[in-house]
Amino acid sequence: MSQPQIQFKSEVSAKKAYNLIFRIIIGPLCFFIVQAIPLAGLEPKAHFALSCYAWILAWWATMPIPWAVTGLLPLILFPLGGAMPIKEVALLYGQRVFFFLLGVMLFGHAFRKHGLARRMAVSVLSIPGIATSGTRLVLVIVIVSAIVSAMVDDAASVAIMIPIALSVAKFAGDSYAKSSRISGISTPNLMTASCLGVLYGSAAGGMATPAGVPFNPLAISLLNELTGYHVSFAQWTLTGIILMIATIPVYYLVLKYMSPPEVQSIAEGAEYFNEEKKKLGQLSQGEKNVLFVLIVMVVLWFLPGFVNISFLDIWYVPPVGMLILFLLPVNAQTGEMTLSSKDFQEGVLWNVLFLVVSGTALASGLVQLGITEWLEVIITGGLSASILPWFAGIITPILSHLTSGTATTSMVSTILFPIANNLGYNPAILARIITGTALAVSFPWAGAAAGTAFSSGTFSFGTMFRIGVVATFFTMIVVTLLSIILVPALGAFSLI
Repeated sequence: MSQPQIQFKSEVSAKKAYNLIFRIIIGPLCFFIVQAIPLAGLEPKAHFALSCYAWILAWWATMPIPWAVTGLLPLILFPLGGAMPIKEVALLYGQRVFFFLLGVMLFGHAFRKHGLARRMAVSVLSIPGIATSGTRLVLVIVIVSAIVSAMVDDAASVAIMIPIALSVAKFAGDSYAKSSRISGISTPNLMTASCLGVLYGSAAGGMATPAGVPFNPLAISLLNELTGYHVSFAQWTLTGIILMIATIPVYYLVLKYMSPPEVQSIAEGAEYFNEEKKKLGQLSQGEKNVLFVLIVMVVLWFLPGFVNISFLDIWYVPPVGMLILFLLPVNAQTGEMTLSSKDFQEGVLWNVLFLVVSGTALASGLVQLGITEWLEVIITGGLSASILPWFAGIITPILSHLTSGTATTSMVSTILFPIANNLGYNPAILARIITGTALAVSFPWAGAAAGTAFSSGTFSFGTMFRIGVVATFFTMIVVTLLSIILVPALGAFSLI
């Protein structure tokens, strides 16, 4: 190896080392800065816990270690600083949201593993008249991605839909070139709009149900814990579907005008998709099992709206679905089940799961130590009830682009829910706004969904940022305005 190559690699390694050191130091530095600031009205142990919170937020943003491990810092720091004994800290982590997300993630894994998600996408695309032009194809991709994302995690839906979007966009480009008799025609705008359409559609669909994105159940849990508001699956889905339907046209129009597809018409589109559908064959046993579990879960989620069953609530259903998936055989003779022990290890986003749990635990700790009440007094003086929802709608997408949507939801909800209660404003409105604007689409490092879409290689960072900022701005307005109107008008959430 030549000397310049060795020197270059050495410089790169040094930069990585310095970057890691900075990301490690930034956490303790934030701790000491907050600890050094005199905070009137805050007890020493609460002050210490708030300093730990600053440390955790800094590490969640820069991620020198996995989010999940950072979220366990209170187990070490709280007892060390006398804020709370370890027994009480450990109890904070016993959150029901853990089992809800565990079931949802494993169902999403089964949905993807057995091919039911791909079958659904191809079936919609094969409907006659659906994909007859480039713009219409982009719209359909956004809609299908939204439908898939409503049932599985946003990152999983992007992973499912990106290969489909790329293949159909390529076919559309080839078909257009053939019908136009133009050789070597390039369709970069169509490829960009198709892949970003998957990301934006997943963001829209993520609002539809509690299972759409991990921070939906997090916000629901915090809403109940911090304010006493109760949310059922049907209530969340009612407003969520309306928000999804309202944001899909916004995303589509942004893509249409900022990345206008070059393809004017698609010849033989229906035939192509029908051929893809035929390749899938009949429903496999695995697909039938997953479909059966989906029906069972939906029925159980909506049943409390018709029958009063005390134990049956939003948190109960996913563990039931998870259990059935491990019990239903795909092949009874070989003992193959719909999900196996290997799926339990590989089908769960453990880092995200523990981030959600630790975020909920940290919020509970801040409440017990009186920090949220202290923050209410500080922030309430500068916020009115009319400004509060717009403040949530603006600050959430900004922070979610700097850290994860889950971490942002935890932080913003923990602070703003009690403030809303104090101002006499319905905090359930904020829950819809925060979760509706927390999925970042402008930076590839802002989350797994955005990173997966960017890794397709069909668009540059500049393109993603330019279009993403515009899409984020308009969807923020739509989500905030509709949440202000819908939640009170529909009586969507109840105080218990």
